[in-house]
Amino acid sequence: MVGAATLHPAARRKAVAMLPRQPAHEICLRPLGGGDARNVIATSSARDFVEALFEDLQAADWRTRLTAMRGLRKGSDNVLELSLPTHRRFQLALFEAYCLQPGEPRLDPAKIRGSGLVLRRLAGSRHEAWYKRGKTVLGWQAVNLPDADPDPAKAAIHPANAALRSAIAARQGGGVQAPAESVHGLYPAPPEVCKAIGKTVLFAVIPVASGELEDRPGDAINYAALPAADQHEMIAHLSCFLKARPERDLPRAGQVLSKDWNVLSPETTVADPQLALIATFLYQMMAELDALGSGPAAARLLQVLAEIQLPTAEDQLGRPTATLDAASFVRRAAPILIAGEGNPQGHAMPLRWPAVDEATGQRLIEAAFACLTEQHAARIGPPEKFRDEQARYCVRGFLRAAGHDDCPDALVWSIESEPFRILPWWDGEGPGTTIALPDIARLKEVKPSVTFALPSSLANLLKGNMEDLAKGKGGTGGPGIDWLCSFSIPGITLCAFIVLNIFLSMLNIIFSWMMSIKVCIPIPKRQ
Repeated sequence: MVGAATLHPAARRKAVAMLPRQPAHEICLRPLGGGDARNVIATSSARDFVEALFEDLQAADWRTRLTAMRGLRKGSDNVLELSLPTHRRFQLALFEAYCLQPGEPRLDPAKIRGSGLVLRRLAGSRHEAWYKRGKTVLGWQAVNLPDADPDPAKAAIHPANAALRSAIAARQGGGVQAPAESVHGLYPAPPEVCKAIGKTVLFAVIPVASGELEDRPGDAINYAALPAADQHEMIAHLSCFLKARPERDLPRAGQVLSKDWNVLSPETTVADPQLALIATFLYQMMAELDALGSGPAAARLLQVLAEIQLPTAEDQLGRPTATLDAASFVRRAAPILIAGEGNPQGHAMPLRWPAVDEATGQRLIEAAFACLTEQHAARIGPPEKFRDEQARYCVRGFLRAAGHDDCPDALVWSIESEPFRILPWWDGEGPGTTIALPDIARLKEVKPSVTFALPSSLANLLKGNMEDLAKGKGGTGGPGIDWLCSFSIPGITLCAFIVLNIFLSMLNIIFSWMMSIKVCIPIPKRQ
């Protein structure tokens, strides 16, 4: 008789077909200890939280300990809130794998070919996952098939899966690589832990922080499409020289422009409000709208301004004999009055700003909005994975269990966890970090521990008169010598701490925050 191992594959398939079909082996993945979605996530404050978890699970009262680790913090809307690692609290997803048979025997860990955890963002009634295609990060996208394999490439490990996918790929003519959902590690607990409680335990650290960015530009705000109320606020913010307005004489008309006017100083704002309006206009043009830049929106704004002619000289009857367009005025005045550059050409302030009709004013506003849209797009950068502090998420575990010979692996999903949000970096309840400051009596023992390399221009500026420097009159002229200056980090920290306390006390009059931002308790003097 020929042994089964020596049968030709075709003969073996015929023999297998004649055998009674083996029943499917149902496998389940549920929260550790049973229960619903609220039992998936546990929080630990232990420094070595994984080892602490294993220790708790091997204790006789492990169920009680696990219950104490669940649902530790919830918001006013009863949504679970998870801490960042910097808060010294760590969240784990805990599952158990068992066979759906009488007695619910635990699944043999050797049957697990792979496992993982997915984190999904809740967007209304749909779920979104963080997808990648090869090395390209696609970011948050809708999950259309929540029970499908999160990584199509991993699903092809078994020969049966691989053959099927190869056939599909051949029929489709190859094509683009399918996107894969980000999968985080879901690990089996050590054998001694599983044996102690009689369960096949799987655990995962829930990812709540990431430096990942999408490989696409960020979502820029289209200022022209803002709601009416927001548009009204933005228009009110724009300078009066960027809207329809009546004719008005300009301050210091005919005078040579000078950086010494200090048009942005509070003193100038009080003493010469009309000059302050010019300062606001030029600052917005130069800093907020980047009108002197090379962007197409800036060019359109200057094109509209170029239609406005500012009189620079007039005859005895008040009729203009020479004019300067408003765009040229911006190009000349902004570097002098705002950037503090010199005026060797002797550019002067025009005499008047003529009336601007409603149509031109609307075109100015639209051009300014286009500049703001362009500026916002240039500054926001690619979207971050956990940028939205109000977003809600859930996690879900899965495993791939080995089936019978020539059968594909079984993909088994858990239920999803209860929704949760991730706390911002400033909202932590974990123990704070202690920074020891030196005793005043020992300050002379503190040695310089960090060195700054100063170019000569900066060194000369700092060596000048500090009172002049505070008034913006400091100069960079002097010896062409660079410097290395060493400082004590504890000393710098102490100075910053003293200044911080001064400003906290001053601003407490406005914010009344002292009880929440600064808490000091007495301790015995160190011996």
